[in-house]
Amino acid sequence: MLIMRPFKKLYPFANWVMRFAVVLFVIVNYWYAFTQFDFQDSTFYIATIYIIFTALFFVGGFFFKPDLTVFSSLILILVTLYQAFFKLDFQFNQDFVSYLILGSIFVYFFTTGNKR
Repeated sequence: MLIMRPFKKLYPFANWVMRFAVVLFVIVNYWYAFTQFDFQDSTFYIATIYIIFTALFFVGGFFFKPDLTVFSSLILILVTLYQAFFKLDFQFNQDFVSYLILGSIFVYFFTTGNKR
């Protein structure tokens, strides 16, 4: 009988893959809104929060202490919940699922920090 065990040597790589995926998601979805500098649109402020705290989230991975990762994850969880539930009008569609996956990544890093 074949017993599968977790391949723990790839754990740090998997953490960085999730961080890169978050950065790519934010760039693809929010960079244009951020560069428009439309102060009358709430999307600009959401994009700004996503870009600033995603940068902090990514940079936090280089530090030994988890403070930056945990704090930025908390802020990103809150803004992701806002996006998923209030901006998408409670519709269970592809956008909602994308934010659900993104939020689960933030919850993971909020609970584990920079565990190595």
